[in-house]
Amino acid sequence: MAELLRLGSRTFLLLLLFGWTMAGTGEAAEKVQGILTVHDALTLPNHSVRIEAQLGEKAPGGSSLWSGVGLHLSIDGKPVATARTNESGHASFDYVAKMRGTYAITVSVDGGASVAADTSDATLCVWERRRPIILVELAALIQPGASASTGTAAESSLQPVPDAADELSRLTQYYYNVVYVTGGEQSPAETAAIGNVRRWLEAHKFPPGFVAPPSEGLGATLDTFKQGGWATMKTGIVRTRSSAEMLLQHRFEVVVVPELPKGEMPRKAKAAKEWKDVRKKL
Repeated sequence: MAELLRLGSRTFLLLLLFGWTMAGTGEAAEKVQGILTVHDALTLPNHSVRIEAQLGEKAPGGSSLWSGVGLHLSIDGKPVATARTNESGHASFDYVAKMRGTYAITVSVDGGASVAADTSDATLCVWERRRPIILVELAALIQPGASASTGTAAESSLQPVPDAADELSRLTQYYYNVVYVTGGEQSPAETAAIGNVRRWLEAHKFPPGFVAPPSEGLGATLDTFKQGGWATMKTGIVRTRSSAEMLLQHRFEVVVVPELPKGEMPRKAKAAKEWKDVRKKL
């Protein structure tokens, strides 16, 4: 009888361990894959900045799955904060950067969460107000016709305009801070093909800067910076006529590269045939 009890206990223990293993495997297999997005943030030295993260699914619509999920924030590879998502999958972190510069933001989903998502990266720009800001339209950096019309091209198919990265690096090395923005006439196919704009810029050695969310557009970006008190944004480098006209309405100094066809150049905009000519126009 005692032997049977011992065997029964051993069998029960084995079943229990097997059950735990299967439960863990089932939990991992049942995790729903979501999308984690983080936008670039901008602040002054020694000022608090709010870093916003959004967890959700590809298709629009709310779900209780995205509520109460733990997210971890790292700055330049160092863990600094943890937050939980609200009912809409949104979470925010407050952070104070002591020194001027550009910092790498990384947000990840807690490994024990019931959902999973790839780590999301962004940039924290800590700028001083006195330094001028130059606004650059992404279309002015990409060779025309480089992306597929279907919008399925990979990031590598988008080739940068010759000399654009070098010339922009020279402009930002000692003088300007740079804001990258999607212009009004850039097609959805080009925007979709870019994928992660920040990684494309880094891969082609463009200087680090603030990347405005593509959904905002040029006008919304201008309003955001104006409301934030960034009065030194007065210069823009663009490719499209609509962007040039909008910036001119905001009293910007505008350089169009490459030069638009005769009759299409806005009257007060400056034309540069190629990026090597841009600095001469500023």
